Amino acid sequence: MRRFNSQPPRLNDLSTRLWLGFGAVVAAVLFIFLLKLLLPWLVGGAVVWGLWFCWQRHLDFQKRLYICFYDHLEMHQGRISALDFAMTAQISGPQARTFLDARAKDFFANFEPTNYGDVVYTFHRTTSYSASSASTSSTKSPPQLPKS
Repeated sequence: MRRFNSQPPRLNDLSTRLWLGFGAVVAAVLFIFLLKLLLPWLVGGAVVWGLWFCWQRHLDFQKRLYICFYDHLEMHQGRISALDFAMTAQISGPQARTFLDARAKDFFANFEPTNYGDVVYTFHRTTSYSASSASTSSTKSPPQLPKS
């Protein structure tokens, strides 16, 4: 009958200690090698992800601004001031003025100065054209802009 040694290997043996040390050194060298190899890719991936995340936040911010802008115009018959828009969209005054100036150029808005020194932007809608009115009569043409 054969006896099995039920005791764990001793860590006091010199050869066991040398093999453990050698294994730790090889693992550390491999880790450093992989880190040097993958670090540029990890940094590049983090930069790309950060740019994508910032772009998505910018798009969400722009979408929110446009929603506030169109809702405010609809509620106030096409009239909006920079202060009203800044309060509605929860942005700063210069941001609101820059946004409204750009939309005024896009949609040919008029400017009305107030007694308090503010400017009210007035956007005009000629007529509303909806898909339901277009589907009821196929002979109708889209509304024409007035000639100046």
